[in-house]
Amino acid sequence: MNIGSNILKYGIKAAGVIGAGMCVYDAHKEGLRKSQIEVRKGNADAADRWFENTRGMNNTSNINAKLKDKIFNWELHNNLRGYINAGIGYVKGFVGMLASDIVPVGLSAAAILTKGKTAPKYAGGALGLYALYGFTKNVLGFGVKEATQDRYV
Repeated sequence: MNIGSNILKYGIKAAGVIGAGMCVYDAHKEGLRKSQIEVRKGNADAADRWFENTRGMNNTSNINAKLKDKIFNWELHNNLRGYINAGIGYVKGFVGMLASDIVPVGLSAAAILTKGKTAPKYAGGALGLYALYGFTKNVLGFGVKEATQDRYV
């Protein structure tokens, strides 16, 4: 094995690791974003539900009214729901992003895991072509009519 093919082999493996790392990084960031959305949405829904509960009375009991207000105030400051919704939102965002990036994830895995003389070259070449396609479409905007998602700041 000569030094040129060794460099190519390790270059393809490095490209696969970089590609997989980029996909996992994007999935992590999307998980964090979805996590915050789920927390805010869950807290708003619960606050609305508990506020509505405080406004309705089956009977005119002052004790019941005070208890309902206490429960409402406790619900506003309860953090348990936020932790649960944050976990659910993170998983939704992470898995959703990995699913939408299934092609680069698969090509990166193929570049890392394939053995032999030709298979890693095909996987690396396909990963390079997909990276070029993604750059021209998603970064340069060729072939895109308008933005379909909110811009990250």
